[in-house]
Amino acid sequence: MARTIKAEIGPKRQVNIEFSGFPGESCFDEAERLRSVLKGLGLWAIPVTVTPKSSSQLSRELGEDVAEKKKVLHS
Repeated sequence: MARTIKAEIGPKRQVNIEFSGFPGESCFDEAERLRSVLKGLGLWAIPVTVTPKSSSQLSRELGEDVAEKKKVLHS
């Protein structure tokens, strides 16, 4: 599957961005790149919620078996 980024702006100006077809955690790199581009255009996008996809969703997108991984935040 091709890599895609889908952005929707809701009626209360909330932005929902979905990254599809990115293996592993490469979507986080793309999200940072998108944030930088938007900031360069004068738009500030601050992530409020990040919802990881399930292993079955990832398998459908990438067409392969994907072991479920969890990102651990640390200080």
